[in-house]
Amino acid sequence: MKREMEEFESRFAEALRGSVLPMDEVLRYVEAAPGKRLRPWLVFLSARLFGEINDTTRRTALFVELLHTATLIHDDVVDGSDTRRGQPSVNARWNSQVAVLAGDYLLAKAMRLLSNPEDHLILKEMLDVAMKMSEGELLQNGKRRTENGKLYLEIITRKTARLIQACCVCGAMSVNSSLLTSLPLADFGLNYGLVFQMRDDIDDGENVDMAKALLPVYQEKALKALEALEPMVSDKEALASLRTLVE
Repeated sequence: MKREMEEFESRFAEALRGSVLPMDEVLRYVEAAPGKRLRPWLVFLSARLFGEINDTTRRTALFVELLHTATLIHDDVVDGSDTRRGQPSVNARWNSQVAVLAGDYLLAKAMRLLSNPEDHLILKEMLDVAMKMSEGELLQNGKRRTENGKLYLEIITRKTARLIQACCVCGAMSVNSSLLTSLPLADFGLNYGLVFQMRDDIDDGENVDMAKALLPVYQEKALKALEALEPMVSDKEALASLRTLVE
């Protein structure tokens, strides 16, 4: 995956450019604090399960990271967060208006990447995810803790797990559009997305008791989904890499 991720970084840096100086300055500032790149990596890995990474895969990977970046900028405005990845958030560095516009700009750039007719199913799936993420943020409504287990799962499903699920499903769809119906892969993505967020909450000291109680349940579900997926895939090495994320 090294070559693909290196090419991704180059293309993502290009995407974080604005055609006017104020926007370009904000996006270069965002670029200076990169994330883990988990989501594009999942797109590439899921494509490899069923075929060869292609240009649709690469555009999908760029889409998900632009979407993720835009929602983080917007979330910081909603939550009033002053920092992001060890540096002042965009709203703290400039103001909320600039942050909202920068996030909107990245969302528009993302949608343009998947504007070809052949990308319709992938774009539809991703836009559904974007709506769910907004709903999840509104459900959370700035609260950093909830004692309601059902509400907790609903929030993290919409805010985090659905995007990770879409990375897996759309990565596979980029090499074979019929894989929208790959239920084991969708099950894996959703359950791993919950595991990822629960681990993150534990590390951040948020909803710790609830996350610790639920984590083993969803780890087991994610691993069972991978077991069900195994007979369908051609790249066992990619499957093993997904398993290491869960264990």
